[in-house]
Amino acid sequence: MIERFRIFSIPNLTTMKIFFLLPVINLLVSSSDLKFSTTFYTDTTRITHSLDGHNAEWPQQKFITDKTTKIRYATDNDSQMLFVVVNIADKYQQQKIMQQGMSLFVDVKGRKKENRGVEFPLGMENGLNIENMKVFGMGDAEPVPQNVKTEGTINIAIAWDTLYAMNIEYNIPLKMLEKNLADLNNKTISIGWKIKQNEMPAVSSQPASTTSRLVSAPSGTRPSSNRNVSNVNSNSSLQSNPNTSQFFWTSHTIVF
Repeated sequence: MIERFRIFSIPNLTTMKIFFLLPVINLLVSSSDLKFSTTFYTDTTRITHSLDGHNAEWPQQKFITDKTTKIRYATDNDSQMLFVVVNIADKYQQQKIMQQGMSLFVDVKGRKKENRGVEFPLGMENGLNIENMKVFGMGDAEPVPQNVKTEGTINIAIAWDTLYAMNIEYNIPLKMLEKNLADLNNKTISIGWKIKQNEMPAVSSQPASTTSRLVSAPSGTRPSSNRNVSNVNSNSSLQSNPNTSQFFWTSHTIVF
């Protein structure tokens, strides 16, 4: 009886040791996987994006500031969508965009070409059209105005925060950039913006106050329509050549 008990108890003790070690083994394996996943998916979204014109869900470390325009921007992607956001706090830049419009370009070859993208906002003589956009270079269709929430194409949202900074969010389907999505994986693309040429006469040497009227802005997402948008000073470096369009570019590596 004693020998039988010993023979039975030794394997049982080993099993118990393994049982108590399992949580430790699982913890080590989980930690290893977590580190690998975090490194591997550096360029893949960890953000729950909301197309609402607000950038609260975007981590601040994602943003880059263009030195000339002072516009902040960030990019992200998942397996189906390219997410882009711009934050425009400078009132003079807001004025230019609202009067003349802005274009976003996407070059999947990384060559900073301007033949594919979306025009938004659409500049108008009497204000700003923020309900429509023009998608160009993505298919054979002519770039005619269409609603910013049209299904199956680029979708855009615009809003102003409590400090009157303007935010524009773009959701761009990857299938509009490449029919075979696998060809985009690990590919570095170029994304650029053009603030269109200012066709207004150059300002005088005296500071001038300019008022811009917004058209079709969503309720609660814009400053008052008669608010003083900008105090323009001719000494500003951004106004040294008011008839020159402004460009800035960034790159983004798509990783699924």
